Amino acid sequence: PESRAANHLAEITMAVESAANLTRQLLTFSRQQVIAPKVLILNDIVVRVRNMLQRLLGEDLTLVTRLEPNLKRVRIDAGQAEQILINLAVNARDAMPNGGKLTIESNNVELDANYCHDHAHATPGQYVMLAVSDNGTGMSPETKTNIFVPFFTTKEHGRGTGLGLSIVYGAVRQNDGIID
Repeated sequence: PESRAANHLAEITMAVESAANLTRQLLTFSRQQVIAPKVLILNDIVVRVRNMLQRLLGEDLTLVTRLEPNLKRVRIDAGQAEQILINLAVNARDAMPNGGKLTIESNNVELDANYCHDHAHATPGQYVMLAVSDNGTGMSPETKTNIFVPFFTTKEHGRGTGLGLSIVYGAVRQNDGIID
């Protein structure tokens, strides 16, 4: 573990994972990725990717999960659910350069007519909520209006593709979800 070769292998592994992630994002963005929605419990996805998310976040960030033990099942592509969590975690990490906390919560919720009036894609009914929040730097009103626009980024040149949140938006909508 202490050798130069181990350090080189770790860097190679990170580069391969990064390339695979970008390829997945581009395929999703171009709608060429085949999705296979299945009925599952989102908590299982969160538990499965928790260790990877903690590695992505690094040592200065804390990952907290608050998962509803009796969460209802949803129909979603498991790979897309993982991609959603990864993209949101990466954005959160970048918004907390000096450390912080990322929280992932799940719950069963009911959306009423008032909520649906303000959210065009929503219809009243029972839903499963997956909330991802952080205590990072936040966003300006201008940034908030553009976060789902493909290739929009606030990161310096070479640090981001601007696809992360547009991929999240597309995956949520492709699986008949609502993102807010």
